[in-house]
Amino acid sequence: MEIRPLDLDNDSAMAEAYRIECAANQSVRPGWISPSKEARILGWRTPNGWQHHLLGAWNGTTLIGFAAGMHSPDTPDTTWIFVWVDPVYQNAGVGSALARAAEDASPASTVRFVASAIRATSAEMGALMQNFASPLGYSPATTETVVELDLRDTQLAGPTTAPGYEISTHVNGVPERFREQVGQIKGLVDAEAPNGELAWGETPVSPDEYAAEMDLWVAQGSTVFESIAVDAAGNVAAWTCLVADADTERPAHIEGTLVVSGHRGHGLGAAVKLASLHRAVELGNVRKVRTSSDDRNIWMRSINTRLGFTPVETEIILQKETVSP
Repeated sequence: MEIRPLDLDNDSAMAEAYRIECAANQSVRPGWISPSKEARILGWRTPNGWQHHLLGAWNGTTLIGFAAGMHSPDTPDTTWIFVWVDPVYQNAGVGSALARAAEDASPASTVRFVASAIRATSAEMGALMQNFASPLGYSPATTETVVELDLRDTQLAGPTTAPGYEISTHVNGVPERFREQVGQIKGLVDAEAPNGELAWGETPVSPDEYAAEMDLWVAQGSTVFESIAVDAAGNVAAWTCLVADADTERPAHIEGTLVVSGHRGHGLGAAVKLASLHRAVELGNVRKVRTSSDDRNIWMRSINTRLGFTPVETEIILQKETVSP
């Protein structure tokens, strides 16, 4: 086996990586539906605030697995590590070798590695920890529950209003006058929600970065629904974002939801979520919606339960501190 960089500009190599990623996910996530090949490869090739470094594992001329190291200038101390191995070649040390190679190729500024995994059962998660993550030095930082809402079988509550706030939903981008505030809110989502041992900091999104992210989603064929609550002074008090894939069989996902401190206790979180779901139903291109929240985020889990979401999978976030030479 040889491990070497995977050329993002090589169409055939990226097509093989896409095939492996799909096969690896489908082997451990029953019913998982992949994004289109074109959308996935475009996502890898577009920096969009992230630097992607891909490494492939070859058996002769056959790509049998690959790893991705991802880091952002906003968080130079952290590198995300992801690994996918063709199921035919799993349980032979390929994934571990790829993970170590991706760590070795990370920027010098990295002081911790973070990874995530999704499984259907706790037993499967336990096996992953015992056989793969723990031997590599990763430990659990937090867990999240993935929940799903089938809009075809759910009668949504009527549109919600909140006294003193105007709630509106926008497709493929909020008006420019709100983008700076929305970008600040997006930067608070991970920092203000419970996140176990991760200690995420604030990472605001500039209007230019917001536009670039929106352009990528649209280029991938997605439809983006954002709902905001605005107070009488014109300030954005709450925000949520729902991204729907072009393939209606693939569940849409909620990118994030946050109510700004000082505006909590007015039901704005549920109101903006419900508003985006209603617009998705109106346009008719969303059948199922998925989201996840930290298991200690009782507030958000309560909202999701009231809206009709039910648990389908478990996600674990892992971390590992780098060892100084």
